[in-house]
Amino acid sequence: MEGRTRTLPRALVVLRVERGAPQPGDAAIRRALQEDRAALSLPPADGIAYRLAGPYPIELEGRALDEYVAWEV
Repeated sequence: MEGRTRTLPRALVVLRVERGAPQPGDAAIRRALQEDRAALSLPPADGIAYRLAGPYPIELEGRALDEYVAWEV
């Protein structure tokens, strides 16, 4: 595949909180990203840089939630 760069695998997580609750904290986001790295068989990373998007309001099994997406950069 000439001319293409290989993209390294990165962690991506979806975090949900009760609608109107504070967004997930930095420690919870970093923990979830580390858990996803482990699930992807990637080594642990110190000081993960990430981006956070949301909240996205959703309904799941009758519960009103805010959904956030965090990904490693």
